[in-house]
Amino acid sequence: MPTDARAHWDALEVRRPGDVPTATPLAWQVAKHGDHADRLMNRALPADFPYDVERGNAGDALAVLALRESIRRDVEHGRGLRVRDALELGASWEDIAAALDVDQDEARRILRTWADGQRNLWLSSERRGERCFGLDAEAYAAVLALCGDEALAPAAEERTPATEPVRESTRAYAEELRANPGKASADGHTGWECTAGASLIADAVTPGPGRLGTLHAAIYTCPDHRPEAEQRITSAGYNTDVRDTPPGHRWDPWPCGHLTTYKPDALAALSAVTASTP
Repeated sequence: MPTDARAHWDALEVRRPGDVPTATPLAWQVAKHGDHADRLMNRALPADFPYDVERGNAGDALAVLALRESIRRDVEHGRGLRVRDALELGASWEDIAAALDVDQDEARRILRTWADGQRNLWLSSERRGERCFGLDAEAYAAVLALCGDEALAPAAEERTPATEPVRESTRAYAEELRANPGKASADGHTGWECTAGASLIADAVTPGPGRLGTLHAAIYTCPDHRPEAEQRITSAGYNTDVRDTPPGHRWDPWPCGHLTTYKPDALAALSAVTASTP
């Protein structure tokens, strides 16, 4: 990855798994984790230790927790890819189940879940007219064949990966963001009542040069509230572009209805409160 990306990562403060940008290499995460963990270990050194050392604080402890969770999710998400590799290289389901310490049905479920997520990633990119990543229809069918699930392939286009419930810590963090607007963005809420985690992001955009547009706001929404999110965006005079949330957001989703805006007028137009409300 580019040098400036690494420099940005080295300077980045991580306090939540979501602070880790998508596709950050595991090696980078492990290195940052090691730096914070080393400072925490230095707390055990005697007060008269003869050398200058940095002693850990609460920020280091939180960073270690967040980075461990991010690394765990990345490793777990990659299990399906490695199951596919093992099958293609001649391993049996019995071998794979033993390596994962699960039964064979669970090993197959891991591969199917990974394949569904990769297929949805491809379809989402395709809908937005972007370069496609993930599994195309042929590759997806090939993975299902490895599972012995060829008959499921025609229904694959209708699947939506499962999203975990909203965690109380995430709900509290979203409320904190709404109460403390930043310099470049501000957060709000659409006002509708929903307890579901958001599996979709509805962007409010205006046309720009070529395929690029100007992003004014993003509404995090569940599938049931997607029509309402789109209607709110179009009624405010913006174009709408709906996409799946990144894989990490399915583990720790934003509350449905959470709104992040990048223009003051977008906050007033899309949220349940006006821009002048404290």
